[in-house]
Amino acid sequence: MARVQAVTFDLAGTLLFPHPSVGSVYAACAKAHGVETEAAVLDAAFPLAFKGGPKNAKPEAFWREVVQRCFGPTLPSSRSEAVFRACWEAFAKPDSWRLAPGTLQAISAIRFLGVRVGVLSNADSRMRQVLEGHGLMKHLDGVFLSAETGHAKPDARAFGQAARALGGAVSGLVHFGDSPVEDGEGARDAGATGVVVGGAYAPERCLRNDRISEAPYAVRALLTEGKLKGKFSRTVQNLIANLRGLPEDRGRSSDRPMKSIDDAVQDAFKKLRLDKPVPETAIVAHWPELLPLKLARRSAPLRVLEGGKLVVQCENSVVKSEIRFHERAMLAKIRLLRGCQEIRAISFVNA
Repeated sequence: MARVQAVTFDLAGTLLFPHPSVGSVYAACAKAHGVETEAAVLDAAFPLAFKGGPKNAKPEAFWREVVQRCFGPTLPSSRSEAVFRACWEAFAKPDSWRLAPGTLQAISAIRFLGVRVGVLSNADSRMRQVLEGHGLMKHLDGVFLSAETGHAKPDARAFGQAARALGGAVSGLVHFGDSPVEDGEGARDAGATGVVVGGAYAPERCLRNDRISEAPYAVRALLTEGKLKGKFSRTVQNLIANLRGLPEDRGRSSDRPMKSIDDAVQDAFKKLRLDKPVPETAIVAHWPELLPLKLARRSAPLRVLEGGKLVVQCENSVVKSEIRFHERAMLAKIRLLRGCQEIRAISFVNA
């Protein structure tokens, strides 16, 4: 396996979820135009309506059909366009979406590992406004939306294009998403590593995380194994097989004493140092407390280098100069955080 060079995340169903639900947003939009429909009815109709949408149509045409299918005969033709327009515009607003817990921390922790991070989604340009509204754009190295790139998952070109734009090969890309087909199999067949987030299973030769907050640990494990050996060791392969209920590769190790799954997990955690506090996670979580808020919003921690040097990205030279006045106090606060006692210095760079 190639060394991890870049990570991409799916959006809807992975990093972002409709808030409070698709049906609730649609019902509120319809009510504003004099059409009363229960949110629960629209929520129940949405999956089939989405599946039946015209796949090769432009975004507005696709979603116009989905909205019409959701409402069915309860939506008068005289108000159809007005209700669609309200629904379309509603999902361009950050308030109609909620972030998955741990999203910002996961992205920041992966960037701390020296890996570039982007989003790869079968979505349209409205999502840029949503990402900006949730404060994610400044933490991303690339945004790849199918309506803009012309390639939708599971097309291998979508993954290849994202990997190249992030400065790596597709073999060095790790993609996280909720769809076993689009995100798991699509990434795998393109030559990348697919990680299915949530759900009951991951396709063959794909990995699985229960939640997005686990993503940095998966990347860290892939980095460690790939850097040291160029591929997964048999121990790790068999550990993954155990967790997924698949047969082990006994090979030449069949004569060795067998370990329990609990012992194997503990050994893997110790080997990959996953049992140690991660300073990056603590720094990201407490960043607004380490600086005056106006400076914290215009800067971001990037990574911790060997030797305990924290690299901080500043919006411009003026911000960098202002932050330097707080350097000593900031370093003292950082060293009080869990797992951050080895941070010795801070290096500031411009965006």
